[in-house]
This record gives sequence, structure tokens and C-alpha cells, in this order.
Amino acid sequence: MVEETRTTYSFDRFTVDPHRRVLLREGRTVQLSSKAFDLLLALIESEGHELSKEELMARVWTDQIVEDANLTVTMAQLRKVLGEKAADHRFIVTIPGRGYRFVGDLRREEPSAPSQSIMDQERATDAEELTPQIPTAVSVSKKVGAHNRALAGLITFGVVLGLGITAYYFWIKRAPSNDTPQIRSIAVLPFKPLLADARDESLEMGMADTLIARLSNIREINVRPISAVRKYTALEQDPIAAGREQRVDAVLDGQIQSATEKIRVTVRLLRVADGTPMWASQFDEKMTDIFTVQDSISERVAAALALTLTNEEQRGLTKRHTEDRDAYQFYLKGRYQLNRLTDDGFFKGRDYFQQAIDKDPNYALAYAGLADAYNALGGFDALASRDAFPKAREAAEKALKFDESLAEAHSALAVVKFSFDWDFAAAQQEFQRALAISPGYADAHKTNAYCLTALSRFDDALSEMKRALELDPLSLEKTAAIGEVLYHQRQYDEAIKQYRKALEIDANSGFTHWALGRTFMAQGKYPEAIAEFQIAIPLSGDSPDEPAELARAYALSGKRDEALKIVEKLKRLSEHKHVAPTVIAAIYGALGDKTQAFVFLDKAYDERDFILVLLNVEPMFDPLRSDQRFADLSRRVGLPHA
Repeated sequence: MVEETRTTYSFDRFTVDPHRRVLLREGRTVQLSSKAFDLLLALIESEGHELSKEELMARVWTDQIVEDANLTVTMAQLRKVLGEKAADHRFIVTIPGRGYRFVGDLRREEPSAPSQSIMDQERATDAEELTPQIPTAVSVSKKVGAHNRALAGLITFGVVLGLGITAYYFWIKRAPSNDTPQIRSIAVLPFKPLLADARDESLEMGMADTLIARLSNIREINVRPISAVRKYTALEQDPIAAGREQRVDAVLDGQIQSATEKIRVTVRLLRVADGTPMWASQFDEKMTDIFTVQDSISERVAAALALTLTNEEQRGLTKRHTEDRDAYQFYLKGRYQLNRLTDDGFFKGRDYFQQAIDKDPNYALAYAGLADAYNALGGFDALASRDAFPKAREAAEKALKFDESLAEAHSALAVVKFSFDWDFAAAQQEFQRALAISPGYADAHKTNAYCLTALSRFDDALSEMKRALELDPLSLEKTAAIGEVLYHQRQYDEAIKQYRKALEIDANSGFTHWALGRTFMAQGKYPEAIAEFQIAIPLSGDSPDEPAELARAYALSGKRDEALKIVEKLKRLSEHKHVAPTVIAAIYGALGDKTQAFVFLDKAYDERDFILVLLNVEPMFDPLRSDQRFADLSRRVGLPHA
């Protein structure tokens, strides 16, 4: 038997092995998507000749309808792997308006005796190549006359044998073996535009957000929240790289474009371990049918993952909260603004949710979004508690009136019960309802952990916060939040370690430097605390919390005059911007002025300042804790006896 020759190509530090379908850099495998590999191979095999865009798309996306943008994005991914920019022309030259040409110094190698290990490796295939073409016995039998029974029997035997071989090949040779890990986690990436110059980020992010919400109802898989994936919006983003970073088993990657009354969506589900496509499809619909597209994607993803769904989970995959396209567009814009995590975004999000409600007064999910916006405005001190949380409660209750099964609304109502009503038992009930409906709801786990912390249930709080981080493993906010629980538990060294981990994610996080400074201050390490607050202040915009903690550090370290200067600035600032009275009270406590401290704590009580829920566990109140007035205040807030 003649052994097949395996041709490989080399250029610069790279080697391309078409048989094994791998790209090597100095002998080490380089991660490259299947389409990017096909594109590179097409360019190499053209032997320096120009290839038009049409030729490349026909070769790389055989029998698929694609746009120029698919080629542009894949080319960008390939150039990134090769370490080349579009203008470099080291390996690939762009011929404007026409196509591309490979210009690298290419060497073709054809070893005469390929090694057995290479011979034994099977070529990777795309998902469409895994579908066998199985003949049917019926089509054969129709061609056989009644007088040719022997021939018919022989043909039938051959067909049955062929079916058996095909089935064996498909199920045994090609079907995933027991060693193939089951998909347990998935990230839905923000959709990209088919045309680079026609972006609609609220629609792109909104498609991902909607699919995340639907898939999160399935208990068999963990779905990364929108907060985890919102950074993957770049056109050249490699979905497999994003999947590895998010530590998931699969990624859903899509493109979307709307024009007048039409919408085109292409989507694919990829296994992160090897980049294998598990499912891919394209939808061309009227814009009014975007909900139908979302139904189809949700159902087909669940089918591709071979999930066994309950009736409730099946209904959740195709559940529609509105049939009004304009209301849905306003809702998407509201979510997009809310996810910016800025005061301006919270206000704009509130306004968009209200516009969605004006379009569809029965839109439960828009009411839940409105509740989230008001909770954020109150929680981030953009509005006073009395101006934010009652409106959040009203919106959440409206949402539940229209849809009792909405986890987002139960969670939003729980935040109000905890932060404003100070009804901790009711808050716990609402959190449990939210998590019973959607066990993978990371933010509900996180907020529930804060509630448990306020109640001094630290073990339960840590368990909940760690679960939130498992669901959103790269979250700066949730990484630092574990540190907050440890800080309130007075496990200061462990809290510092956790904040250091958060700073590894983002060294310019004003919040984390602020939290780290508070922990140093609780340890009596005032110079270190002051240094952290001085870093945090310019990173935190016009937030009053960071200067307030700097003033408290000055007070505790004996720098009374510096502390009082900041107090006066905060008082002037409070005339036109909300400043939590509790933070001023804490400064006076550090200065030893208990009279003024309790004046501001009483003001905080009158304003329903949500920081009061932490009275029993917050170290900044320690100078006041022995005073009977403090115990009375804790009782009025409804906290358990410390």
C-alpha cells in the first residue's frame, strides 16, 4: 500500500499542517478558529496569487450565505494570531475593493515517510460535515421488479449493511465518546453587526441579554450573566478565547443586522475545548418577527446541548414578555444603559424603561427593569433613598402583578425590603423566590449575601457570594464583594487577600482601593489606608464616599484639622448632591464627637439611609457602639440583637 504524503507549509516562525489542521508557532500549537484556519490555508495554497473576496467566501463558507463582514472579521482574527496589522503586509496584503494575497516567504515541505502518530490523527470537521447521508431501502425497493427478487434481496441486504456501517460510523466513530465532557456552562456573547459601519449596540447587547435570560431558567447549565460578557463587543473578538476566559464549556456567538423592516441573524454554538461547531443557522425575517428568531435560537441551543427540560423550562425558552417591537427596543436600550453602571446610565435606563411601559402598559419585564434602575439610583447614592426605593417597590410590584414568575422582579422587591423597608424576613423570602425560579441568577445570590451579612450570618453570606462568583468568575464586583463579607466578619487579612485578587482584575478600580483602605483603617494601619483613599478618589469621579473615608482616616490618625476640612466640604456638597448622613456620622465618631455623630445618625434614620442596615457589623461605627443611643437605633432599624 502506498503511504500518503503529508504536505506542510512554513513561513516565518509558523508551520501549517493541513492534515492535522493545526497552526504551530515555533513548534507550539496556536489556537485558531476553524474558519480562520480555512482562510489561511486558502491563501497559502493560492501560491501568491490574488484571491477575490467571492472566491474566499465560497471556499471558506461552502454552501453558506455570508456577507463581506464575515470575511472581514475572520481576517482580523487571523491577522491578530499572526501578529500582523492590516497595514503591515508581512504575510497578507489587502487589495482594496477586490481581495487578498499571501506574500509571506513560504516553504512547502513534503516528507516521504510521515510518522504513524500523524497518520493516525483524524481531520477536524465542521458541524455540517458530521451529518451522514443515509440512503433508504424504500428508494431502492421501488426500482426492483417483482421478477428480480434475488437481486432485490441482494440490494436490500447491501442497503441494510450500508445503514449499519453508516450508523456505526456516525454513532461510534463520530459521536462524542464518554470521554467528551458534557456542556455544563455557556456564555452568550454580545452579537456583532454583519456590516461593521452599521452598529446598533443596544440591539446587539440586547439579543445576548434576552437569550441569557431565557437560557438561565434551565437548571442543568450555568449561563454567564450579561455583566460578565458585555466587554466582548469588539468586531475582531475571538469567541473561543472569550469562552476560555469565562471558563465555560460552550459559547453562543452571533451576528445581527437590521435594515428598514428586515432583520438577518446568523448564530453558531461552539465547543470551547476544540472550537468545534455544535450548531449553526441563519435567519432572515421581518423585524416584527425578531421574537420568533429568539424562540428558535433558544430551542435549538437547548437541543444542541442535549438537555432534558421540564415543561416549565421548555415554556421559559420561548416566553415572550411583549409583542410590541417598539416597547422591546426601548427595553433593550434601558438594559444597555443600566449595564454601563454609571449614574448617567441609571437615569437614562430609567427613562427608557418608562418609554417601554408607555408603549406596552402590561410589559412586566420593563417594570422589573424600572425597579432595577431605581434600586441602582438609590444604592449608588445618585438619589436619596426616599426618592428611589419607594418607586422601585411600586415598579417591582407592578411587574409581579403581570407575571408572578419573574425572578428579576422578586429580586428587585427583595432589595427594597432589605435596603429601605428594613423588613429582613420579607427580603429573605423574596430572594428565595427569585433563586427558586432562576438558580443561576448571580446578582440575586450577591444581593442576598449582603442581606445575610447585615444579619451576621457570615457563613451563609460567604456561601452565597462564592456562588455568585462561580456563576460570574471574572467579575471584579463579585470578587471584591467576597472581601466585603470578610471585612464585616472582621477577617481583615483574608479580606485584604481578596481585594488584592480584585485589583489583579482591574488595578484602577476606585471601589477596590476604597475597600482596601477601609480594611487597613480597621487594622489601625492609617498611613496605608490614607494612601489607598488617595488613589481611590481620582478613580471614583465625584463620589463623596472616598473623601469621607479619607477624613475618617485623618481623624483616627490624629489629623483633626484635615478631617474637619473634608467634613465641611461634604456638608456644602450635600446642599446640591446626595451625601449619605451615615458617612458624616462615622467621621464625627472617629473625631470623638458623639453628639454630632448621633445628630447625623438620626438624620440617616429619618431619610431611611440604607447603610443603617449594616449597623451591627460595620467597623466604622465601633467608636459609637458602646453608647446606649446606638443600641436604640439598631433596635429601631429592626436588626437582631448583636
